[in-house]
Amino acid sequence: MLPDDSTTLWLLWLLRDIQLAQFYRPILEELNVTRLEHFDFVRPQDLDSIGMGRPAQRRLAEALKRHRSGVKSKNWVYKILGGFAPEQKETTPPSDSPRYLPEPEGGLKCLIPEGAVCRGELLGSGCFGVVHRGLWTLPSGQSIPVAVKSLRVGPEGPVGTELGDFLQEVSVMMKLEHPHVLRLHGLVLGQPLQMVMELAPLGSLYARLTAPAPTPPLPVALLCIFLRQLAGAMVYLGSRGLVHRDLATRNLLLASPRTIKVADFGLVRPVGGALGRYIMGGHRPIPYAWCAPESLRQGAFSSASDVWMFGVTLWEMFSGGKEPWAGVPPYLILQKLEQDRARLPRPPLCSRALYSLALRCWAPRPADRPSFSHLEQLLQEVGTPNSLDTPSPFSILLVPRIRQTYTDVCAGAWDAALNQIQSLPAGSSVSW
Repeated sequence: MLPDDSTTLWLLWLLRDIQLAQFYRPILEELNVTRLEHFDFVRPQDLDSIGMGRPAQRRLAEALKRHRSGVKSKNWVYKILGGFAPEQKETTPPSDSPRYLPEPEGGLKCLIPEGAVCRGELLGSGCFGVVHRGLWTLPSGQSIPVAVKSLRVGPEGPVGTELGDFLQEVSVMMKLEHPHVLRLHGLVLGQPLQMVMELAPLGSLYARLTAPAPTPPLPVALLCIFLRQLAGAMVYLGSRGLVHRDLATRNLLLASPRTIKVADFGLVRPVGGALGRYIMGGHRPIPYAWCAPESLRQGAFSSASDVWMFGVTLWEMFSGGKEPWAGVPPYLILQKLEQDRARLPRPPLCSRALYSLALRCWAPRPADRPSFSHLEQLLQEVGTPNSLDTPSPFSILLVPRIRQTYTDVCAGAWDAALNQIQSLPAGSSVSW
């Protein structure tokens, strides 16, 4: 349903001033732009699609800039996303990210008309949004299965913090393109605001790990592949100067039986300063049981705190999706980690050497934890499940039962692999 013309007269006047009034209806009806802040999400290809040439687009951009200068204080999208622009000068890459990667071509893929998206089954809900399975109908008539995340709206409209978190997630996802990161297709500027995302049809890894019988458990070798994919995705996020802050199996989605994708970017923030950290301000919900000590104590998050979460996620995967520190009150977790120096116990399916790697991720000092690029390099040695037919030191490192199966063939390989990982530099000791 189109808005009343009285609410969009500002747009008509703006377009008339620059001799582009003929685009008034296409902008309203095809791009679904009705407010000044909606133009923050319009890309050149969107204007191309309604027949506006590049010289006309430049005139429109200049007119919007002049118009915005007088109403910037009312532009909520501009205020929230303005501080998260990709050209930030203060951001410092984490130590395992030598440089930033270039922005993906085109940024946000497209603005999607509200009528082109049909929502169906409810898939889940979070603090500020609900997710439905949906269908996105392209202009060609082709329908694509998608996931649609809608901003939760109360009786008086969206709450400020919820709107900010929603837009923060959009601003992160619109810049990301990686095979193991959930993809944002576009944004619907309707009521409510909606993100149209790639659909991971098999659900979360957590749901698969905790599925009751007769669903068989995931093979250990496949879990190792998932770890490698996760490490690669985290290297990519680090290269973009981002910290995830909510790494857990519930936020890893199964795009196929052998492919996971990192999702839920609501807590993602840019890191900055010489230390490459994000310091949380105020009291906001965080996943206590997954957090590093410095995050619980100071609200400090970095690539190293994400590495700690990677270790907890590894523990989840090999414990069948059990809750870390189950039964321990959140306020006591920091005491257990720092005063008692307690760590999560080794799950039965986890080899001693892989648990040793998890312990390195849980080193008390952030500088002593391995980088994600280092973890990815280690896990690249695992190979595919089929490669486990011929064991190598690293396959034995990660799969505990192989030692028993191939004792005669590979005598000493287990100890060699364990010695290799324990002799690695950069905080290799796992005893403190």
